[in-house]
Amino acid sequence: MAQPPGANSSILTRTLPPPPDPELVSETDRLEALCRAWSTQPAIALDSEFVRTRTFYARLGLIQVGDADGCYLLDVLAIESWEPLVEVLTAPGTVKVLHSPSEDLEIFKQFFGHFPSPLFDTQIAATLGGLGPSLGYQRLVETLFGISLPKGEQRSDWLARPLSRAQCRYAGLDVAYLLPAYEELVERLRRLGRREWAEEEFSRVPDETVARLDPERIFSRLHRPSMSEDEIAVLHALCMWRESEARRRDLPRGFVLRDEALIELARRQPRNRTALKTLRKLRAGERKSYGDQVLEVIAGTARTPVPPRLRPQRSGGRNRKLVDRLREVLTEEAARLELPPEFLASRKVLEDLARRLREDAPDELPAELAGWRRRAFGELLLAEGRALLGR
Repeated sequence: MAQPPGANSSILTRTLPPPPDPELVSETDRLEALCRAWSTQPAIALDSEFVRTRTFYARLGLIQVGDADGCYLLDVLAIESWEPLVEVLTAPGTVKVLHSPSEDLEIFKQFFGHFPSPLFDTQIAATLGGLGPSLGYQRLVETLFGISLPKGEQRSDWLARPLSRAQCRYAGLDVAYLLPAYEELVERLRRLGRREWAEEEFSRVPDETVARLDPERIFSRLHRPSMSEDEIAVLHALCMWRESEARRRDLPRGFVLRDEALIELARRQPRNRTALKTLRKLRAGERKSYGDQVLEVIAGTARTPVPPRLRPQRSGGRNRKLVDRLREVLTEEAARLELPPEFLASRKVLEDLARRLREDAPDELPAELAGWRRRAFGELLLAEGRALLGR
């Protein structure tokens, strides 16, 4: 694959001065004044610091905002009224710049009831701008500005007070370079003619954040092709039960039952406490706390017909050949566009496309290949797939 333009650190765009010390904001009056200023600005930078080690729901400790004048640390534990910030978060004239914000968006939605909008994701923009796939914030700053950021406070307790000087500095740096990066990336996207592509990607980020939390997605990552219908049905039921229990008790999923325990339960399907004791992946504490509930879920699933959507899909050799050819075409197009193939489409999407082509579906392209992807390479995938099928 051709090297993306500027994919290494030699693309340094400009030298930036050190950012000012961040301001810790703990008074509602000060927040109101800042929000009045932010609502008039074309863009602000956003980030959040939270703790999520022993709970299902994140505990928000700090919100960082960067603007043209400095960095501000909003003390979530001290500020009483957040209405002014909610207005800024939803102001249509102010772009909210974040980096790889799926967790931040989840927390903003949980805490404020809204996603920041309009959104600019610097990680997506960097990929479309030819800087390489899935760049972390530190790598992006180093690539664009030659600045190495510290990582020492990543596992801090952001609920502890007072915050240390090191914590404040680290939190401030998380937004200090987002607006300069935004400016550089907007220009790169403009030169490449990909600003519209980026806007389409940004519009999908909130929906993807919601989908990422869907218990069905957790289940889809766990089930194995070698599982039988009834094993998949039990695994699905156990996943849904665990999700409900984790949310109800505000515990991480793994604190209820670990993934490996769910898979073994689905494969072995014990019918009583004695059988539970023979499972190697099920810890004694898990068996004691949840054994009766697990047995009830397994027994209930055995009395229910397996829904068609959970039945394993068996692919023949012809389907694999079609998927492999689609993958070849995708790789060639990725090289032409100087973008990572995995950014264009996953193998799962290609398998979905192959199924649609075989079934001659009226809308043959999956939703993941709509928009700019259809225009850039999706029609070619359709043509190649049809040709292979002799249509």
